Amino acid sequence: MDDNRTSAASRYSLSAQVRDAIEEKIATGALAPGDRIVEARIAAELHVSSIPVREAIRELVAKKVLEYVVHKGARVREVSMAETIDALEVKAVLEALAARLAGKKIAQAAVILHACIPPMWESLRARDYVRFQALNQSFHRTIVEASANPILLSLWDTLAFEVRTRFIMDCLKTVDPDQMIKEHADMCVAVDSGDAESVASLSMSHSRNLVDRLKYRMAENKGSTGDMDTIPAEGARSES
Repeated sequence: MDDNRTSAASRYSLSAQVRDAIEEKIATGALAPGDRIVEARIAAELHVSSIPVREAIRELVAKKVLEYVVHKGARVREVSMAETIDALEVKAVLEALAARLAGKKIAQAAVILHACIPPMWESLRARDYVRFQALNQSFHRTIVEASANPILLSLWDTLAFEVRTRFIMDCLKTVDPDQMIKEHADMCVAVDSGDAESVASLSMSHSRNLVDRLKYRMAENKGSTGDMDTIPAEGARSES
């Protein structure tokens, strides 16, 4: 029995690593919308068997990061700007709820949150938006973790892909780095004092700013290209 448990835990650990690797490829653009996920290729690249790859793919399909296509297998799902906006609005509500649930205990997250600020600033200055987004996700996930509510955290995690699309990356290129960092720094100040209500309010305002930018861009896109607001799959590659 112990051997079986160890084997299961090891397999889960591998599938989690494979899942993270696939999500990282999507976040950096190495895998584009519409690209097929070739099981054998992923297994060879990560030096694992097909079992954890299959499990990772199944999990990512459940999270709607990937989708199954009949007779073609799994591929990276195309995400619309409207869906990205919807996800961000849900994410904002979850984070505000997390802050309120944490109450004064949110101050315990201060060290981690402050540590995110300098590299976030450096990433924006270097225009390394992939790194910034990874740090940004870590920052906001820390606030959710402070709630000590595993269901809330699980719900937040299911939105991770939607907020790591190219729409967000493109939008980050137009933001004022000083303002973006100030919004995060203000949250840190509220966290320091254990003012959960202010953290919730600032988090909502921060998300609203990004949502407003995306809505503006979506309106511009619709005006120039019709109703299309999905990520173009011109980068998709045919896999045999």
